[in-house]
Amino acid sequence: MLRRLLLLVALLAFASASAHRLDEYLQATMVVIEPSAVRLQLTLTPGVEVANEVLAQIDRDGNGAVSDKEAADYAEALRQNLVARLDDRNLELKLTHSKFPAPSELRSGTASIELDYSILVETLAAGGHKLSLENRHLPGVSIYLLNAALPKSAKIKIKRQLRSEYQRTGEIEFEVSQ
Repeated sequence: MLRRLLLLVALLAFASASAHRLDEYLQATMVVIEPSAVRLQLTLTPGVEVANEVLAQIDRDGNGAVSDKEAADYAEALRQNLVARLDDRNLELKLTHSKFPAPSELRSGTASIELDYSILVETLAAGGHKLSLENRHLPGVSIYLLNAALPKSAKIKIKRQLRSEYQRTGEIEFEVSQ
């Protein structure tokens, strides 16, 4: 619940700065770093002018409903478009949560798809680390947000966040204490 609240705050801050446009697919990623795991929490909101294009990627049979298989296939396609690296090592993402609203809700421009991916890592060694992320999913119609969540563990301290101009790529530098 807290992660959704933090993401909502980030989305509202972004909306107040530039308002969610009707012709873009907002892909907001919240990165949660824990001593033995990294989680990516994506909230995907298509604007009304691109909703049908996004839905065509999800509802592959065009019947106006999203089946469990279609949802799983879309989550897998998005996973393949995410590149995550920790200290220059590629990370394998695993889907841990998905929520797909009805297509009619997505066409309204206000509903969001939720996808969470986890990365199990060996317990992180004390010292500095760098997590990099690249989102290559539907770049022609998308805008991106990338933010680190406030760590729950006192052992993790976010030191710096670097993002490309359009936030398709970014790096999070953090420290792990003993």
